[in-house]
Amino acid sequence: MHDPELVEGFIADSREMIDEVEPYLIELQKSFEAEGDVDEEILNTIFRLFHSLKGAAGFLHLDNVTRVTHEAETLLNHLREGKLTLNDTQMDMIFEASDFIRKLLSSIEEKGSDEGFESEAEEIVESLRKTIAGPAGNISADEQPAASNDQPGAPPDDPSVSPVPETTDEEPVASDEQLLITPEMKKQFIEESDELLEEVEQNLLALEGGEGQGEGLAGAFRNIHSFKGNCGFFGYSELERLSHKSETVLEHMKNGAVEACGENISVLLRIVDMLRGGIADVSEGGQGRIQGCDLLLELLDDMIPAAEEEQPAEGKPIGEILVERGDATPEAVESALEIQSKPLGEILVDMGKTTPKAVEKALSQQEKQGKTKKVVRRDIRVDLDKLNELNDLVGELVTAQAMVVRNPDLKGHEFENFEKAAHHLEQISASLQDVAMSLRMIPVSGLFRKMMRLVHDLSRKAGKRVDLRMKGEETEVDKTVIEVISDPLVHIIRNSVDHGIEPPDERERAGKNPTGMVELEAKHEGGEVWITVRDDGKGLDRERILAKAIQKGLIEGDGKDMADKEIFGLIFEPGFSTAEKVTDISGRGVGMDVVRKNIDQLKGRVDVQSTAGEGTTISIRIPLTLAIIEGMLVRSGESRYLIPLLAIKESFRPKLDHVTVMPGGQEMVRVREELIPVARLSHVYRLGNGNGRLDEGLLIILENQGKSMCLFVDEILGQMETVIKGLPGFMGNIQGVSGCTILGDGEVSLILDVGGLMERAKQ
Repeated sequence: MHDPELVEGFIADSREMIDEVEPYLIELQKSFEAEGDVDEEILNTIFRLFHSLKGAAGFLHLDNVTRVTHEAETLLNHLREGKLTLNDTQMDMIFEASDFIRKLLSSIEEKGSDEGFESEAEEIVESLRKTIAGPAGNISADEQPAASNDQPGAPPDDPSVSPVPETTDEEPVASDEQLLITPEMKKQFIEESDELLEEVEQNLLALEGGEGQGEGLAGAFRNIHSFKGNCGFFGYSELERLSHKSETVLEHMKNGAVEACGENISVLLRIVDMLRGGIADVSEGGQGRIQGCDLLLELLDDMIPAAEEEQPAEGKPIGEILVERGDATPEAVESALEIQSKPLGEILVDMGKTTPKAVEKALSQQEKQGKTKKVVRRDIRVDLDKLNELNDLVGELVTAQAMVVRNPDLKGHEFENFEKAAHHLEQISASLQDVAMSLRMIPVSGLFRKMMRLVHDLSRKAGKRVDLRMKGEETEVDKTVIEVISDPLVHIIRNSVDHGIEPPDERERAGKNPTGMVELEAKHEGGEVWITVRDDGKGLDRERILAKAIQKGLIEGDGKDMADKEIFGLIFEPGFSTAEKVTDISGRGVGMDVVRKNIDQLKGRVDVQSTAGEGTTISIRIPLTLAIIEGMLVRSGESRYLIPLLAIKESFRPKLDHVTVMPGGQEMVRVREELIPVARLSHVYRLGNGNGRLDEGLLIILENQGKSMCLFVDEILGQMETVIKGLPGFMGNIQGVSGCTILGDGEVSLILDVGGLMERAKQ
């Protein structure tokens, strides 16, 4: 049984790899359809991701994952070598393999293994083999990929099978291929490499000290194996070759063929130092060059030969065994041990492999790199529950700070030192709050790239050609927000592809490009995150939506006076659909109501704009954070309320000649030639007061989803930053109230939900 932390890391890394693979697969298919040629850079990247996934799965004895990834890797390798021509069947098989691996990862997460899926894995492997063989069946499905480093199904730490790649040091795996490497990936590689080498060093030192020999060897082997795989992925050939040879030595140590003595471990520790120097070179923009790499490889080679003939007797030094077998004299062994105790540079000089001057120069360069470019890992995995707890504590701190600074006992007193301390506390609290929030912020790129697969599958099912474009992938959003908007995005994009984008022949008749366009954009706008989905399809049919709404009794009258925005907003009503037939993509009237429900949960809003024949734009606007808001504290009678600052357009004291009372008793106020309805907060919540004249209080213009309303309050008490707390369960769901907060004097204030408040006022 492997370390749970190791398995957890494998699952997280594997999911990231699969998320990364799918967009590359779609890009590969698009580039092939557009140019009729396979993009080698993208293909190599996909191949290496599958290769890395296979290697990690093999180490953890996950046979089903290993078998499927190995066969997918074989297919990709045939495409790389030109033995197969890319087609839809191959792409579908690789997508199917990706989906199956996701399924296996969920199983591993639940029960720690991928067992129980053998028959399903066999079916996928067989399908991949048939795809590789092609119609003529002239390619052997069992053929190993030329660049494969691991034997399928044989875990690297199985003593019966050597996991050491059978590639030559002279021909590293595709070392000169240029990959789609982003600066972020390279930075992560450097940090992870530093961590892995640090662990290798600790494993070797523990081994040298005689602490947990088996565990130390296994740990060193595992970490150097991971390091080697990473170097191979990025194409750093010298780092890969040297770590590969070190891995071979460690494998023979595990089998007992090479003694894990102080001298041999010292050599490996020096190799670790040289690998660090190579990583420092990468951090400076180099290719991970290691001075004297070939000589170091020879030195490691000299440690291996005895392992290839016969296992040494347990517990005996290797020198003693060689003497007993007559392969060496006691004097020769003593001389070899003396040589091994010398510094590495001195050994190379004695062997005639280099000159003292070259060694001195290399040591000087190594020392300089060590001083100036020591790479330190700067990130760790943190459980989301811990971040949630941290956010809650920061929220409590903000509340406690408000209670201290606005303590009513201080009213009427002036304390200069207290004011300074309070100001300092506010600064620290604000900084801590910003840091706590930033810890939960992640870019939307991961979510957006998942939509590439969705559009790919939907367009193929619907027989349409759709191009997905993405903007603002680097926009950061709260982790919780990402989870909640995932389903709404899926439903919106489903509708865009199924109902919005027309079939190619219909688009051509309308003078459009036969390939439809869906654009996904994210951006920060005034304390909110805007996520917009645009398509260039046929747009929403106003008359059909109106007819359906009348049929379902959603509106009164014929609706002719309703604005387009109001009519288009009806598509979010539960069970609303204008589809003439139900498909397996959409049309049952469920989906868009989920969008509204999820966005309301985030205290956000959805806007729809559409032009017939040109397309539809759906915008989702959500708060940047869900825990702390900027609000305006107001008083109505004896009660105090907090209104989100983003919903406030302006505030003013009206003149009586600008107020109009409608026949039904509805008060309206004229603001810049526009009549806006007035709601008295005291009347909305039946507080029994607030019957005074409008010019005796203040009007606050609130805006929500394009609608405006004036809220009449007695007084504005000031602006404040506060923590949202949920209402107690026994109070139920109060329309127009999103939560509550604790004020500085310990009193509780309700936080108003502007959208719900407008609905309540209308009722």
